[in-house]
Amino acid sequence: MPPHRAAPLYHWLAETLREEIQQGRYKPGDRLPTERELKQRYNLSSITVNRAINDLAREGWVYRQAGKGTFLKRDKLEGRLARLTSFAEDVQSRNLVPQFKLLRAQAVIPPPAIATALQLAENSRVYLIERLQFADADPIALAIGYWLLEIGERLAQSDLNTIRLYDAVERILRVPLLEAEESISATEADSVLARKLSVARRTPLLVQERLTFTTAMRPVHHTTTYYRADCYKYKIRLARQ
Repeated sequence: MPPHRAAPLYHWLAETLREEIQQGRYKPGDRLPTERELKQRYNLSSITVNRAINDLAREGWVYRQAGKGTFLKRDKLEGRLARLTSFAEDVQSRNLVPQFKLLRAQAVIPPPAIATALQLAENSRVYLIERLQFADADPIALAIGYWLLEIGERLAQSDLNTIRLYDAVERILRVPLLEAEESISATEADSVLARKLSVARRTPLLVQERLTFTTAMRPVHHTTTYYRADCYKYKIRLARQ
């Protein structure tokens, strides 16, 4: 039973868990005790425990994963804007293991804006590859990519749950990926994104839109990637002159 304090009990529990985290009792990526375990350990109500965990989540100490529990946050993955790198390369640079889960792979007619970006005639088909992207088994991002049809169909001959797309395009298909135009914005997870990324609705997300070019500035790939903002950040170095 927690000691009597003037502050609400959920404040006391949140502070207790903060101290345990700072003392190293939990490591980044560790699952914290379940709300039921905390309720029994400290003889607290479900409402009190839930409010304490919500406070820690808002402060950026932990994150909740639907159906799995509450986890101590890792340091955010960092994408640098000076180089054209893939998700797998960003993850490996932090000594984590990139993994993928294929959700869709099929030839489609893209939305008009994407057809225009890829410099395609009306009703031209492209190859859609949609995958969840993981770092050490944690879902970090959802990538929805449209490849030129001849490239996408050749990629689909491999296991799209395992291959690293940039690496396969350059090393196997011999198509160099030289540069890209990229924009970054913010949004909130709707019900579909929340389900796919195992987060709550309205969770903040970063949106990366990228158009990748091969030789002669020929666009070959347009992708929209939704990153969990609690797990990913961008970094750029700026010069005065």
